[in-house]
Amino acid sequence: MKFQILDPTHPFFKPLWIRILCTVLPLAWAGVEYSNGANGWAIIFVASGLYAGYELLFMYDHTMKKAEAKAEAERARIAAEAERADAD
Repeated sequence: MKFQILDPTHPFFKPLWIRILCTVLPLAWAGVEYSNGANGWAIIFVASGLYAGYELLFMYDHTMKKAEAKAEAERARIAAEAERADAD
């Protein structure tokens, strides 16, 4: 199983406004940290905001199509196994 920090296939991320909010909040907090002189934390939050934006906004459609194809393949495999079990 692949380790994921952020799972875009989770139903929580289906609404666009939640995906946008999960991208904007870390970036806004990076601005707060930067204005307080905590440059290290600012870099961490900018990186997390950019990663969230990439996963939740840029790659979201591709990830969902891939997950749907994987689920369909799993359903087909289960149906084929059930047919073989019925034939035996």
